Amino acid sequence: MASGLIEESYISRILEESSLDIYREQGLTEDMFLTCKDEISFIVTHWAQYKQLPDKIIFLQKFKDFQMLEVAESMEYLATRIKENFLYTKMVPMIQKAGDILREDSIKAMDFLKSELDNINKDNPVTVNRGGVDIVSHSKDRLSSYITRCELKGLLGIPTGIPGLDDLLNGWLWGEDLIVVTGRTNVGKSWIAEYFGVVAWKAGYKVLHYSGEMSVEMVGFRFDTLNKHFSNMGLLNGSGTLGKKPDTDGGTLLKADYENYIAQLSQKSGYVIVTPDDFYGRKPTVDELEVLAKKQKADLIIIDQLSLMSDQRRADTTRIAYNNISEDAFLMSKRLKKPVIMLAQANRESVKNKKKGQSPELHDVAESDGVGQNSSRVIALSVLDGILKLAVKKNRYGINNKDVLVMWDINNGYIKPILDDQEGGKSGEEDYGF
Repeated sequence: MASGLIEESYISRILEESSLDIYREQGLTEDMFLTCKDEISFIVTHWAQYKQLPDKIIFLQKFKDFQMLEVAESMEYLATRIKENFLYTKMVPMIQKAGDILREDSIKAMDFLKSELDNINKDNPVTVNRGGVDIVSHSKDRLSSYITRCELKGLLGIPTGIPGLDDLLNGWLWGEDLIVVTGRTNVGKSWIAEYFGVVAWKAGYKVLHYSGEMSVEMVGFRFDTLNKHFSNMGLLNGSGTLGKKPDTDGGTLLKADYENYIAQLSQKSGYVIVTPDDFYGRKPTVDELEVLAKKQKADLIIIDQLSLMSDQRRADTTRIAYNNISEDAFLMSKRLKKPVIMLAQANRESVKNKKKGQSPELHDVAESDGVGQNSSRVIALSVLDGILKLAVKKNRYGINNKDVLVMWDINNGYIKPILDDQEGGKSGEEDYGF
């Protein structure tokens, strides 16, 4: 059945209905009608103005060439055929163009296809919504969730390694959790992100860590510092003494201790570092990291940092590019059902007049408001006199505007609560992440 005949059949059936409900339920849009767009637009506009469908006589007076048909096919079949025809006309030129790009660069062709398909589905989604969940009849699901939370004492995801932060965030959550860590230049964002990664690894989770500017070796030395407290400065300088031995009375870590440590560590696995070198010297896209995350079966993905990623949609401005990258990172978390920690520079212009030790605000994140909007949680870092403040500026799933303070010895990899029973200090008015 030709496209025009399919659309005329569908419109004929619509005019037999008492409302546009079935049209909306089936996820059709006016743009999907290739030959009868004016006709369906007239029907939709008439319904919007008068809350009823136009009379057949009125309709035929406006569209004299329209064939009013007697139709036996179901509305579901006709709607499916309309979507198929729409997608065919959209995808043929797109695939032809991708073929041209493919002859020169297969990666660019893949990025082009993904971007175009995302745009098509965003503007005219062809799948139908599930219809929601009745939270009354399905209330037992919440009871099950509550019992699980009781058993886990609130820690629902991967531990952060900082008790006060776990109390506020319940860990890095499964499902859809994009955590943006922000702060000024050289405040220690990369260190704290790797700390979170090391804690996750020690808890038995697999980590994929993208380092946009530090080498694998440098990230590896930091791992050793955070994992077993070898002096980072000592490792980098090739010193024979590597700090104090943990839990000893003045014992010193020596070269032999590091050799023994590496001999044992090398028998393990599960913390994978990727750099631009793994992408032929260029910045990767979120999709490329997602492919690696699936391959490595990663439980936690760390992106260091936003500005060192490529926008697969190729936006013309930094603001839009950052919005796109953060949105794609959130969607990756949602698809993989794994938490993603992404570092983002605080906007220098907007924070330059803040006092030393004062945390950036949500609107200070990167160059785009969209970064904060796309995230599920935002943690702003600031350091003053050896004290690291982790300010929870956004928490979609709990309390906002709370600070957690820890003593921070970067060189030896120690992060300790100022008070053992710390619940997080208040910063401004406490509220929830609605």
